[in-house]
Formats: sequence, structure tokens, C-alpha cells
Amino acid sequence: MTLKIKQKWGLIFLLVVSLVYVLIHFIEIYSSSDKVTEIYFADRITKAHKILIDRYNLKMAGKVRVIPIDFPNFDFSTNERKELLARSLRGRGDGIDLFAVDLVWVQRFAKWCEPLDKYFTDEERSRILSSALESCYYDGELVAMPLDLVQGIMYYREDLIKQSENSDEIIDQLQNYITWEDFLLLKNKLPANPFYIFPAAEYEGLICSFMEMILSIKPDYFVEYGFNFNTDEAKKSLQFLVDLINKYGATPKIASEFTEIPSYEYFIKNDALFIHGWVSYDKDFEESPFDLEKQKKLRKAPLPHFKDGKPTSVFGGWNLMVSKFSDKKEEVVHFIKFLLSNDSQELFYEQSGFYPVINKIYDDQFYIKKFPEIHKSKDIIKTGVHRPSHVEYTRYSEIMSHFFGMAIRKEISVEESLEKTTNNIQFEKVIPKEF
Repeated sequence: MTLKIKQKWGLIFLLVVSLVYVLIHFIEIYSSSDKVTEIYFADRITKAHKILIDRYNLKMAGKVRVIPIDFPNFDFSTNERKELLARSLRGRGDGIDLFAVDLVWVQRFAKWCEPLDKYFTDEERSRILSSALESCYYDGELVAMPLDLVQGIMYYREDLIKQSENSDEIIDQLQNYITWEDFLLLKNKLPANPFYIFPAAEYEGLICSFMEMILSIKPDYFVEYGFNFNTDEAKKSLQFLVDLINKYGATPKIASEFTEIPSYEYFIKNDALFIHGWVSYDKDFEESPFDLEKQKKLRKAPLPHFKDGKPTSVFGGWNLMVSKFSDKKEEVVHFIKFLLSNDSQELFYEQSGFYPVINKIYDDQFYIKKFPEIHKSKDIIKTGVHRPSHVEYTRYSEIMSHFFGMAIRKEISVEESLEKTTNNIQFEKVIPKEF
């Protein structure tokens, strides 16, 4: 199914869901002396979402009811979800009051959203991880609140690693911030399975890998160079991704077709050793596992980094934004605060694998005792970096992924890829796309 057709059906889906819920609750609402306020909430509805929405609806029975609009991972890619939301908001929201956006979309969606400064005190903001709150501002104004945080990480099959000599030593290397140089040396020491999988299709996941490379070498790259990629740092970063596939044979060529879910499916079904993923992967596929027994043998480790760089991994996650077209803003903010409570954030962590976005869960002895691994997570969070904040970032990312993808497929050289990317961004050219 083409992107254009999926967008069309996605919009129809949103409209139908809204109409169905309105019809179902019409009699209930207008036959009652006390009108129930309905909040339409668009997100990928995980197990944690379902539990918390049910809890909130029970707590607010007769007053407020949250109605979820689901964007399942298996039906909508991240890019498709972005375009469907954008189209909906251009049409004044189509009944959406609250929606979750990838943290790199905040700049783009700010024009359609309610500023939140007046709703959240300094004390309330101080509860939030600074690394999560950082992505919630536009022109110095608070326009979103973080719901969850994820981070790039490497998974490995512990059972397969254990088949090799010195497996304990190898695992110790992996857990202690191995360099890319040393990581590639492991290829000849481990079983001859597919070695390292990363999603290399023309989409944001490829850009995340590139960002981890370039910001490892030069953390202030975008401050100094902006979106100029005619630099040694950019060349080294893209060349390494190209070489993982075409020189070292560490990654199969088919990875150039992979977004997250296909890369994970290939990783599991082909008994690959390592994969670039997000910290929530061990929960993301529980309800639709490709092989539950194999998935139980996965372990997490920090991503490798260049010897002349520092450990670095990109932050991902979802922020909540309130539609400026909603006439229920106070009620929506009340629900957001419920989602940011200690209990709600703990449940998101337990059930869906997302990093909590509140400081207390990382610092309070109650939580540290309950979740011993949270200490390691706090350590890895320190290596996290954000992609550059820019109102045109999503458009620039599409240009980057297009020409970087061509380099990975060996259709053009790395130098030509970087030059074309820079020129298209700087001279306001836009590659053809379905929009």
C-alpha cells in the first residue's frame, strides 16, 4: 500500500473513530443533567496507555472521559503518523484534543498547539528530567510536556554470545562502552551469524544512527556548522555507516530496506547477534512477538562509539501537545498531569519499557530497590543527545535520509551524498515526496 493511500485511509480512520465515539456517547451525554467532557487522545495506545486511561476514566466518572485514538506500530510508520496528524490539525483538529508527537516534531506542530507555560508551575517542571523537558520548548515557550523518553541502545543475543570463548570478557566489553573499532574485531570471534543490524531505509531511524556518529565526534556540531555536511566529521560518520554494509560485511545489504519493525523481525528470525534499537524494544513486541523464546534471551548494552569520540546515543520518545482548537484545555491539562504522576510513570516503565520522565524514580530509594536496573539507565541517559532543534528539522531529515540512503546503496559516493544534502537544505530545494 502506498504512503498516499495509507494517509487517505488513515484520515478516514480518524474521522470514523471520532464519529463512532460521538454517536455511541450522544444519548448518554445529552440525556444526563451533568454533561461528561470527552477528551480525544491520539497516540500509539500501548498496554500502559490502556490501563492508565481506564484508571483515569474511573476516577473522573461522570465528569471527564478520555477516548483513545490508536496509531498501532504495525499499521502506521512514524512518518505516516506525523503526516496524518499534520493534515488533521490543518483541518482544525478533527476532534483531537490531545496528541503525542515524536520529540523532533515539536517545532513543526507548535503553531497548532496551546502554549503551556500558564498551566505548569516551576515546581511542577522541576520534577521532570531536564533531558526530557529540553525538547518541549519553541522560541523559549513551553508548548509540550514529555510523556516518555527512549534512547538508542544495542541489544545482543546472550545465548549466542555464550557459545564463544571468552564470552564473559566479551559481555564485559559490551557493557562498558565498547568502541566501534573493538566492536568490529568481535566479528571473527563470534558465531558466523548476521552480525549487526541497524535500520538503514530512507527514514528517521537512519538519521538517528548518523546523529549518534557525528555527535560522538563533535557534540556541538550543529552549533558550529548548522546543516552543512561538507565536513570531515560528517564524511567519517556517513562513511562508517556505508562501510558497515559494503566494506566490513557487518550488516547485510537488505538493511537498506529496513525501518524499525522489519529490522527487528530480521534480527530475531535470522539469529543475528546485535541490533540497534530503543530501550523499549523488550516491551514493544510482547503482544506480537516474532519468537518469544528468542526475545527472552536479549540483553541491553550501550551503543559503541568511535575511539576518538565519546559514548553517545540519540534520545527519542513522545511529547504531549494540546490542540489550540480544543475547547477542553483545562481538562486535557488535568489528564496530562495524571500521566506525569509517580504512579503513572512507574506503570509506563513497567508495562511499556519507556524511561520515566520524572526525577524521583531515578533518585528515590523505594524505586531504586524496586527497579535495580534503573541505576544503569540513569548512567546511560548521561550519554544521550538530542537531534538539532529546528522548525524545518523534519523536512531536512527527509532530505538527509534520501541522499544518505543513496550512499548506503552505493548509488552515489559519500562525498556526493553530503554535498547534495547540504545544497538541497541551504538552497531550499525539496526532493519530490508524497504529501
